[in-house]
Amino acid sequence: MSRRNLPENGDLVIGTVKSIFDHGVYVDLDEYEDLQAYCHVSEVSSTWVRNIRNVMRLGKKVVGRVMRVKENQIDISIKRVSEGLQRTKVEEWKHYKTAITLLEMAAKQRKTDFELARSEVEDLSSEFYGSLYQAFEDALFRGETTFLEAGVSEEWAKVLTNIAKKNMSIPKVEISRDVEIICWEENGVNLIRDALKKALKSRDEVEAAEEELSMDVYVKGTPNYRFIISARDYQLAEELMSKAYQAVEDSLENHAATVKILESK
Repeated sequence: MSRRNLPENGDLVIGTVKSIFDHGVYVDLDEYEDLQAYCHVSEVSSTWVRNIRNVMRLGKKVVGRVMRVKENQIDISIKRVSEGLQRTKVEEWKHYKTAITLLEMAAKQRKTDFELARSEVEDLSSEFYGSLYQAFEDALFRGETTFLEAGVSEEWAKVLTNIAKKNMSIPKVEISRDVEIICWEENGVNLIRDALKKALKSRDEVEAAEEELSMDVYVKGTPNYRFIISARDYQLAEELMSKAYQAVEDSLENHAATVKILESK
């Protein structure tokens, strides 16, 4: 549920189809308490709708863009939201519900009123990090410091961090690169093997906890090798990929060898 009473023009909202008429649908807005929005049939789909019930059903989750807010009357457009924005909004809503559930757990543990918890934790964390979920996720890496930096009390920070670590898993992204490594010298196989070992050791040059970053190298088919890196975010993954590639180049620099990244097909 949003901390605001009403959405604003241009906002993306997620809701549940409550009632269907020939002229449009009414949607309960999931993020707002006791608030409905209306979507005219002309704004339901980007294609012509012969029968609105062919594209809408009771209970369907939809993402709409707010077109007008007048007192408590809210008009939305479903067709003006791209598939990419729909996925993003749904993911944000899932994250929000997860964060609220964790905050409720923390409030019960501290035997504190939930609305007080929202004001002492959610408001501060959302203002500082953009969302409460982001704060919980960051706490997996940085511990209580995450909440303390947002102005949350030490008592809350300790409980929140413990709950995050018990109920959330560290998020990971994965990137891969195929690298062609050729060495024409007699002991080329050994030189390439040494270069790959140095690439793997480059992991030690990146500041990150063991669970936040890992790298594997596989022989895809000589002379091609696949570097696979798993990290907490793309920036960290790309940093290690760059260091690993540089380690291979440096290792073979004074030998009759070539190293190049292959384009993805």
